[in-house]
Amino acid sequence: MKVVLDIETDAVPINEWAALVGLDIAEVESDFPNFEKGYQKSFFDGTFSRIVCIGVLTLKDDSTTLNPIAWYGDNEKAILEAFWDFMGKHRPDQVITHNGLNFDLPFIKKRSIIHQVKQTLEFNLAKFQTRSVFDTMAVWTNWDFRGGVKLDVLARVLQVETKSGSGEHVREMWASGRWKEIAEYCLQDVYVTYACYCRMNYLEPQKSIEALAKRALHLTGVGS
Repeated sequence: MKVVLDIETDAVPINEWAALVGLDIAEVESDFPNFEKGYQKSFFDGTFSRIVCIGVLTLKDDSTTLNPIAWYGDNEKAILEAFWDFMGKHRPDQVITHNGLNFDLPFIKKRSIIHQVKQTLEFNLAKFQTRSVFDTMAVWTNWDFRGGVKLDVLARVLQVETKSGSGEHVREMWASGRWKEIAEYCLQDVYVTYACYCRMNYLEPQKSIEALAKRALHLTGVGS
């Protein structure tokens, strides 16, 4: 069995970031331009930022889709526990991602360690292999991440349905409490990754309306 995976993340407030890197928040706030680059860089690092959604889509051997699931909300530990419970039960032999080797999978590992949520299986993050992790960005660029291709660009090149937003939109949705929209957006990214994977393996992807028809959205935290 294969699993297509994507995560959505959100930065911690600047005062929390400052405390983690050992800076005085008053100093940061009084001279923010000098600290802005470091703070913005932290958005993409699991050392500082947090996971607000994990989306997965399981594939049968013929690459037709099953069980689209997203866990989302403000209880990051519960999201990770649900994700690892799922992975432990299904034990996929391949994980499919876009830039997962550099971003999603190390991010999940860091946040799991921080929350002391034990992994139920190990990701093989070695480059130049696709047996355990098929990273569509890595394969497309032959693991030259300096020339990385964005998912929406790859989707248009491969003539499949493309993304509906960006990371900036996720931050806006989170700030305004539109958590369910984040889960829907995450699963759309999962679908696009799946569709690109299919094209790269000379397979015909299902339409998103079919692949995501039976999606399950699981809220953690407030209101769950």
